Amino acid sequence: MNKRQCEEWSNTENRFMEDSPVFAAMSYRERNGILDRLHRWETTLHRIAENTCNGWDRSGRGDEDTEWRERDEKKEARIEKAVAELAAQLGFSVDFNGDPRGGSIRFRLPSGKSNGWDGETWGIYW
Repeated sequence: MNKRQCEEWSNTENRFMEDSPVFAAMSYRERNGILDRLHRWETTLHRIAENTCNGWDRSGRGDEDTEWRERDEKKEARIEKAVAELAAQLGFSVDFNGDPRGGSIRFRLPSGKSNGWDGETWGIYW
């Protein structure tokens, strides 16, 4: 991780601890496990958003790979379900952004704090 990513990780951990008594009560290891999963899920959802934007064309000939698209759709649904369950456990609501130009996972925190341009949600950016 570079310096900016470490800062984002730390800011997110601190914000979640302030907004979620459940998260704050977890051990250091459990909190880091959650943040690590969120990072992996964000990365995957972002890649799927890019694939959607590009049309799942691995050949470069303009041919859509339907098997690849179907696999991504299943993976996206599975990840979104897992993130929504985690958000509910922590006392947050969550929005998903399918646009590759922004964060794919956007939490609505009880405090209303934001780290994004929208001023309403907390994104996973590292």
